[in-house]
Amino acid sequence: MENTSLKTQLGARIARLRTLTGLSRTTFALMIGVSRQYLADIEKGEANATVVMLERIAGGLGMSVEDLFYDL
Repeated sequence: MENTSLKTQLGARIARLRTLTGLSRTTFALMIGVSRQYLADIEKGEANATVVMLERIAGGLGMSVEDLFYDL
């Protein structure tokens, strides 16, 4: 992923982690209190996630915000 933006890389990582936990996009969006479309936009790298949103995503995945950026 060397030529892709950090936003795109992070979104793809969030999608992978969510999938690995066995959560659908709809279920995860409900868990963290966002619309399914907003989560989809984050995962596709089309939306700018705030720090607060990254905290909610990380918490929903059972990890820290730092872990979201691991190995990008």
